[in-house]
Amino acid sequence: MPYRILSTILVILLLPLSIVSAVSPAPTIPLSNTQEEAAPHLKIGEVQGSVSGNPQTFRSPYRNEQVRVSGVITNLIMLNTDSRIVNGFFLQETPENSDGDPTTSDGIQVIIGASSTIGEYTPVVGDSITIEGKVEEYYDNTRLTRLTFISLDGHIDDLDAAIPVIEINPNSGTLDEVSLMYEQLEGMRVMVPAGAIVVSATHVFTSTNDTEIYVIRPDHPVAQRENVYSRRVHRDPHPLDDGLPGENPYRISVEANILKAYAGDYEMNLPAISSYTVFTEPLVGNLVYAYARYTLQIETLPPMEIAAEPSDNNPVTAPERDTQFSIATFNVENLYDFYNDPFDSQDSPDDPRLNYVPDSLDEYQQHVDKIALAILEDLHTPDVIGFQEIEDQDLCSGGGQLYGVCNDATDNANGMPDVLEDVAYTISMMSDGGVNYAAAIDRDSADNRGISQAYLYRVDRVELVPADANDPIFGARPDDPDAQYYEFNQEVSNPKAFNQRFGPGTPVFERPPVIALFRIYRLGIGTEEYVDVYVSNNHYKSNPDEFKQLREHSSLYNVGLAEAASSDAYFVVLGDLNSFHESEELAALEPTFDSLWDEIPVESRYTYTYSGQSQTLDYIFATPSLVEHLAAVRVAHINSDYGYSLKLDSTTSHHSTDHDPVVATFNFPE
Repeated sequence: MPYRILSTILVILLLPLSIVSAVSPAPTIPLSNTQEEAAPHLKIGEVQGSVSGNPQTFRSPYRNEQVRVSGVITNLIMLNTDSRIVNGFFLQETPENSDGDPTTSDGIQVIIGASSTIGEYTPVVGDSITIEGKVEEYYDNTRLTRLTFISLDGHIDDLDAAIPVIEINPNSGTLDEVSLMYEQLEGMRVMVPAGAIVVSATHVFTSTNDTEIYVIRPDHPVAQRENVYSRRVHRDPHPLDDGLPGENPYRISVEANILKAYAGDYEMNLPAISSYTVFTEPLVGNLVYAYARYTLQIETLPPMEIAAEPSDNNPVTAPERDTQFSIATFNVENLYDFYNDPFDSQDSPDDPRLNYVPDSLDEYQQHVDKIALAILEDLHTPDVIGFQEIEDQDLCSGGGQLYGVCNDATDNANGMPDVLEDVAYTISMMSDGGVNYAAAIDRDSADNRGISQAYLYRVDRVELVPADANDPIFGARPDDPDAQYYEFNQEVSNPKAFNQRFGPGTPVFERPPVIALFRIYRLGIGTEEYVDVYVSNNHYKSNPDEFKQLREHSSLYNVGLAEAASSDAYFVVLGDLNSFHESEELAALEPTFDSLWDEIPVESRYTYTYSGQSQTLDYIFATPSLVEHLAAVRVAHINSDYGYSLKLDSTTSHHSTDHDPVVATFNFPE
C-alpha cells in the first residue's frame, strides 16, 4: 500500500539517532533452550509471507514449522481459545529492522498459553526480544505458539516514536482490496483517527464472553450525512446504501481482548456503547484476523460523546384511542422463565447447553420487567401485540412463575403461556392497574425447543371472536391435504396454528404461524363500533441467505389463508420474517398484502443489527382494504442500537431484546 511505503521511508529517514539506538543492551537472561539453534532466524515479514490469492485465507509459507524471530512487544492480549483462557502478546519489528516489503506484515500475534510467562521471562511492552515458536494458522490468523524464550535484546521507552502507529483507511475499495490492506498489517499496531462513529452497539459473543462494536471513519461519506440517524451501515438493500460498495468493507470491528490483558480479568469487556456514539480521540491497538473478519483490538478506551439518542429516531407515538387502534410485532429473544418444564426435554435451567434459559430467577424477572416497560413507555400499549420467541410452557395459572401457582404435574394448566402471563401481570402492576392484557396462544405452534408465537391483547378494547366450526380458517378444514400430517389444522379454535408440507417429510414452517381474529372496539368492549382484524403471527425460518424456498412458501401459505377469509377482510401478516425487504420470499405476499416498510421514514427502516450492519427482519403487511386506514407505522429503536449489557438493567427498556418492535396505527373506518 502506498501509505505503508511512505511511512516506512519517513521513519528511516527522519528518526533521530537517540531513537534508532533506543534498543539498548540489556542484562542477559539464560536461554530456555541451550541446544544449538535448529530453527531459522527470520524476519517477521518472511514468516507472515507476501500476500497472494484470497487475503482472508492466505497462510504463512512457514505454517507448522519452527522459526525464530526478533521484535518489540507492542501489546499484551488475553483470549478465549478453544474454551480456555490464554495469554499472549504482539511482536513487531521496527521499520529499520523489517524486511522492507510492503506486501508482508511486520507484526505477529504470539500465544503463550495459560501461563503469563515464557520460562522465566515475563513479557513487558517495549521489550525487544528473540523467541522461537511454531507457526500456527488459527482460523487463518497467523501466530506463534509452543514458545522458547531466546533472549532479551533491549527495551524501547518511546514505542510510538520507534514503531509509528499506522492509520487504517478502508473507506474505498472492494472487500478484497480492503482485506489485502488488512492482511498486510495483521498483528501490527494500527489506529483509526479521532471522530470515529459507532454504527453498531456493543455486542457480546456469549460462547467466549468477548464484546465487539463496529465503527466507521469520520471522513467516510456515511459519517458525514446531515441527518445523524442516517449515519449507519445497512446489510440489506436500502435507499441509503445506493452507490456504496457491497459487503460494506468500510466498517471496522473493534474488540477488547487487549484491555482484558491489562486488567488481568477476562470478565472485563467493552461498556454498553450505543449507536451514534463518537470517539473523540483515536482508537489504537493491534489488528488481528479471527472468525472471518479483521478486528482492531484496542489498547485503551478513548473518551466518547453521544451524537444522538437512538430511541429518538422517529419514535412510536401514542394512538388517539377514540379514533385509532394499533397493532405491533415484537420478537422478545428467547423469553423463557426459570422454571423447569418436565414435559420439555430441552428446558432445564441446570443444563449448560441450553443457553437460552436464563441464568437465574432474577435475570428472568429483569427480562420481563424490561419488556413490560417497553410496551408501556415505547410502544404505548398497542391493542394487539404479536410476540415471537416466547416459551410455550403452561405449568402455571394466575400469573406465570412470578405471580401464579405452578406445578409439575399438569401440562396446559390454564391454556396461556406462563411468560406472557408474567408480562401482562407486570404491565398491570407498573400501570397501577390502568392497562390490562390477556394472553392468547395455540401451543401447536411451538418448535422442538418450545419456542412459539403468541399474543397479548388489551382486555378493555379487544376480544377474540368465538371460533365457528364452519369458519374457513378457524373451523374444521376437510379439504386440507395436510390435515393428516398436522391434525391441528382441523381444530376449531381461535387462535389457531397451521402448517403445511414442503416435499416429503419437510414442514414449511419450523414454527407454525398463529392466526387470530380480534374484534377491536373503538369505545370499549360491547360498544357498537368495532373492526374485526385477522392477524397471522409468523416466525419464518432464519438465515436470510438460506431457506429462501421455505420462506417463499410460508408467504404463499399466508396468502392462501387471507383468500380463505374474504376478499374485503382486514388481514395482517406480521412477525420476524427473517428476510430482506427486496426478497422473492416477501414479494410472494404481494399483491394480496401491502408492505408497510415503505411507510417508515427512510432513516428508521431497520429492526436488527448483524456484524455491524442494520437490516430489517421484522415486518407488518396488511391487505389493501386495511392499508387505506393506515395512520402511521414506526419502529421503536430501543434494542438493536443499545449495548447488550443493558439487558440486565431493569431501570431502562433499552435492549430488552435484540430486535426492535414495529407498531402500526390505523384509523377506525368512518
